[in-house]
Amino acid sequence: MTRISRRTVLIGSGSLAALLSSPSWLRAQETAPKSIRAIQPWEFKSIQPAESGFVLNRASIAEGLTALQPDGNVVPCLATGWTTSDDAKKWRFALRQGAVFHDGTPVTSQTVKASLEALIPEARRLSAVPISYIEAEEDEIVFHLDQPFGPLPAYLCDFAISVYAPAAFGPDGKVARIIATGPYKVDAIELPRRLSLVRHENYWGRKPHVERAEFEAVANGETRTNMALAGDADVIMNIPTPSISRIANSGTMQVHEVINPRVHALYPDCGKPQFQDVRTRRALSLAIDRTAIAATIMRNADLAATQLFPPVMPDWHFDDLPNYDYDVAAAEALLDEAGWVKGADGIRSKDGVRFAGTIRTFPNRPEMPVIAAALQAMFKTVGYELDISIGEASAIVEAKQSGNLDIGFSSRHLAIVPDGIAVISSEFVVEDSRNQSDTGATNWRNAEFDALCDAYYGETDETVRAKSRRRLAEILQEDVPVLPIVWYSQIFAVSNQLQGFVNDPFEQRLYLDQLSFKG
Repeated sequence: MTRISRRTVLIGSGSLAALLSSPSWLRAQETAPKSIRAIQPWEFKSIQPAESGFVLNRASIAEGLTALQPDGNVVPCLATGWTTSDDAKKWRFALRQGAVFHDGTPVTSQTVKASLEALIPEARRLSAVPISYIEAEEDEIVFHLDQPFGPLPAYLCDFAISVYAPAAFGPDGKVARIIATGPYKVDAIELPRRLSLVRHENYWGRKPHVERAEFEAVANGETRTNMALAGDADVIMNIPTPSISRIANSGTMQVHEVINPRVHALYPDCGKPQFQDVRTRRALSLAIDRTAIAATIMRNADLAATQLFPPVMPDWHFDDLPNYDYDVAAAEALLDEAGWVKGADGIRSKDGVRFAGTIRTFPNRPEMPVIAAALQAMFKTVGYELDISIGEASAIVEAKQSGNLDIGFSSRHLAIVPDGIAVISSEFVVEDSRNQSDTGATNWRNAEFDALCDAYYGETDETVRAKSRRRLAEILQEDVPVLPIVWYSQIFAVSNQLQGFVNDPFEQRLYLDQLSFKG
């Protein structure tokens, strides 16, 4: 370390004063590079895209052929567009000219093909896509499919198959170095908590305003709150709901909140006597005061889930669907009509079967047990006796597989694949070969629903697909195999010194490249 003597400081003080008053020095300070410090909750224990790709995409390091925009649209990224054959079994993606990897290697059809072929086997959601083989043809990537598959561009947004340079892969075919194409590149990495980033000067798009960024994992919510109160970071993700007012009143950071594509929902076993009749499922839905739960527990009345998909997924959300508004009288009338009679203790029964059961949920999302307790009280008013079991999320799966599940209370991200058909088919088409969910609807089948899902995958006409989406949403609303309770919101704290912040409801990117410091 260089040591400076007191004499040196005194001798230099006159020159320093002159320098400080120099317009050229002031201009240099105004343009001096600063670093953005971004905090998010999830540690990244691996650099494999299938495991930690969401972090690498969120930090603007990696990107794929397509991308999901904050408005929910799938757009070209490393591809400039795509075309498909009439039978939707052959897809051509034209590659962006002039794009280079972080190590300066050109992005070509051969390098993209090699990256995809290395990563697709580990990408769980891509197993739903019937890929026969991939070709590299001049400046195009060509997917050959065994069956028609209309939503392919949406599936290619998956962070697990972002495009990496040839030098990123080790001899075993795994990613050994993070060399991608995004606006930032990795300067240093400290697993599992820190990525140091520097601007990718040869990025194909608009270069980041700020030269450097630090992307860190802080798992504890209260610690993130304290960092926001102290102004110890520039962007902080996943602020706990109870901390919103404290941060907003502190004046150190601004709070940004947006509804994202996640739902907390009840999944009853529709094969149980209590839920075989759609009238009982509709009655319980009418007994839920969603607005009260959203306002008091989630602290945002707009999170009351009137249907499965939130407004942030406009292709799957329909404002004019009939809602199950809170109506205890209507709920009791349905149960009376279905033959469930109240006993002396206020609990209903029918043919010797008590109108009762257990809700299973988990504490990882701390609001879930609280919501379960609220549902317990609401259901009792219409004659349903609800017990609560709180344990690991896996307990819901085990109860379902053993036939002991009454009601599962789970949280679902609805847009890991941007097209809602992915969650629709995996949650509600039990025998679908694309089904990867162990916790969706139980003992519920609907032939029309199954046929619509199957046809949707092979359809490329958007008009036809839109009609199918509408009908699928209507069936879920009419037949109630799932009871949505509340949607979810993503809450950020952002420094008052920053501008250009984008609150992406799909959590694909933090758009660090668009941030700049005021003044």
